[in-house]
Amino acid sequence: MYLCRVEYITIDYESIMKKIVFLICIVVSIFNLQAQNRKKIVDRFPATLETYIDFDKGSSYYTKQGLNTLDSLYMVVFDKDNKRFYKMTITGYDDGDEINEQTTTLARDRAIMVFKYFSSREETEYIIKRTPSYQISSCFGRSEYYLKYKMPFDFRWINIANASKDYLPEGIDCRGKVHILIEEDMEDCLGSFMDYDFPSQDTLLKGNYTKVTIPKSCIDFVHHTKDTLDKNYTIDFKDVMGFDELADNYFLVPHKKQYILNAGYIVIAPSVKPDYNTCQGKDTIQPNIDIRVFLEKNQRDSGLKFYGKTYKPNGEVVYKAISTKKIKDKEADEMWIQCLITPFQFDTIFVGKKIEEKDMSDYFYAAKSEEPGSFECMGGWLKCYKLDKQGKYILKDKMQGVLRKGRNN
Repeated sequence: MYLCRVEYITIDYESIMKKIVFLICIVVSIFNLQAQNRKKIVDRFPATLETYIDFDKGSSYYTKQGLNTLDSLYMVVFDKDNKRFYKMTITGYDDGDEINEQTTTLARDRAIMVFKYFSSREETEYIIKRTPSYQISSCFGRSEYYLKYKMPFDFRWINIANASKDYLPEGIDCRGKVHILIEEDMEDCLGSFMDYDFPSQDTLLKGNYTKVTIPKSCIDFVHHTKDTLDKNYTIDFKDVMGFDELADNYFLVPHKKQYILNAGYIVIAPSVKPDYNTCQGKDTIQPNIDIRVFLEKNQRDSGLKFYGKTYKPNGEVVYKAISTKKIKDKEADEMWIQCLITPFQFDTIFVGKKIEEKDMSDYFYAAKSEEPGSFECMGGWLKCYKLDKQGKYILKDKMQGVLRKGRNN
C-alpha cells in the first residue's frame, strides 16, 4: 500500500498583478527617459539662439556675468559636433542717457567688443566657424570633412534715447546690453556654390533625326561642396545621319574583330564628363541618358542598333551593341529606335549593324584608293555607292535598307 502526501498551494493573484504593473511602470519610465535624452541631444544645438550680454554703466567692457554668457554661447554654437550653419546679428545699446561726447559711440563700441570676442577666438578679423559637413560627388561618393567658413553677420548699434519703439525690444530693458541673435541659414553661410549639378536641369537636345534627353545632374554633380565651381559648362551636340554626309566620307564603326556598318552617329561632347578610370562610383551611375533616332521606312526592317563605348577591365575602350528598343507609332506610321547610356559612353554613339566578312560584298562595291568616297578594308578598298551616267547614287539592295535615302537617290 502506497501513501501519497498532497500539499495545496495558494496563489496570491493580487500580489502577482502588483508586481507586473510595477515592472510595466519601470519599462515605461526607461522608455520615457530614453526619449527625453534623445530630445536633449536634438535640442543641444538649436536652430536659433538668443541672449543679452551685460555691460557696466558707461563702459564698453562686458561684465563678468556677460563674459560667462559669451563663453556659454560660444561652447554651444562653435562646438565641434554642431552641424548647423549659423549667421549672427549683434545689436549694441547704450545706457539710454542723452547723447554727449562721451556716450555717442557707446552702443557701437559695445557691439564691436562682442564681435571681437568671437573673432579673437580664431585670431582673425572675421568670425570663423568650423562645421562638420560632407560632400557627395557623382564619382567619388560621400566624404566627410570640417567646412571652415566666415560666419555671416549683421552689425547694429542703437542710441536708446533717440530710437523709436520699433527699434527697441518689447518688454525688455536693453540699457547697458548687447543683443545677440544666432540663426541657422545654410544658404547665407555657403552661398550659391553649395550645390552643383551638370546639367543644371533636364535638357533636350535635338538634331535632324535625333532626340537626346539628358536628366539633371546625370553627367556630374557635387552636393554640399566647399569649393567654388564654374557653372559655365556646355554640351555640344550634332547628329550625322543623312545619306549624303555619310556616303561621301564612309567608314565602318571602329572594332578590332567585327564588321559593324555605320548608318549614322551622334556626337555628344560635354565640356565636363566623368573619367571612367578614376571614377570610384562608376558602378552606381545608371544609364539614364535617353537617345532616340527616327528611322525612315526603308530602314525599319534592317535590324539597326546603337553602338557605344564599353570598357574592359584594363580600361581599354571597345564599341559594343547597346540594348536597343523599337518605338512604333501606328497612327503616324513612324518608328524610332531608343537606347539608354551613361556619361562614360560619350562622345560618339553609332547607329549600325554587325555583319560577317563574307557578307561585305552584299553591301559594298569594290573601289580604288583614289576614288571619292572609298575607304580601306579587308586589304583593299570599298565604297558604299557608285554613280550612274546621270550622276545619281546607286546602292546595293541591302545597303539601301541601312542608309537613309539621299537627295538624288
